[in-house]
Amino acid sequence: MGEERSPPSEACCRIGREGDGKKEKQGFLPYSGFTLLEVMIALVILALVGVAFLRAQAGSVHLVDESGQISIATLLAREKMAELESMGFPDSGEASGEGDETFPQYRWERVVSSTDIPAVRKAVVRI
Repeated sequence: MGEERSPPSEACCRIGREGDGKKEKQGFLPYSGFTLLEVMIALVILALVGVAFLRAQAGSVHLVDESGQISIATLLAREKMAELESMGFPDSGEASGEGDETFPQYRWERVVSSTDIPAVRKAVVRI
C-alpha cells in the first residue's frame, strides 16, 4: 500500500505535433480551421460548378425558346394546310407570303403539284 502513483504522462494531455513544446488541454485542437489554400481551392471548385450550372441554364433557356418557335411554325403550317383543304381540289402552282397578325415574323411557301394519279395532288407547305 505504500506504493506511490506517478502523475499521468504528458503524452495523454498533448494534441498537436510531436516535439513542438506546446501543452494543450485534451479536446482542444491548436490548428483548427481552414488554411487560405484550402479556402481558395474550395472557391475555385464552387466557381467551376457555378459556371457549369449557368451554362446548363442558358442552354435550357435556348431550348425552350427554340421549342416555342417550332410550335408556332407548326401551328402556321397546320393553318395553311387547313386553308388548302378548304379550297377543295387545288390547282397546281406555288404561293408564298408572310404570316398574318398571329405569326408576323414567319414566312410560308406552298407548292401544289400533280401526281401520277389524276385525282390526287401533292401539297408541300414550308415555313
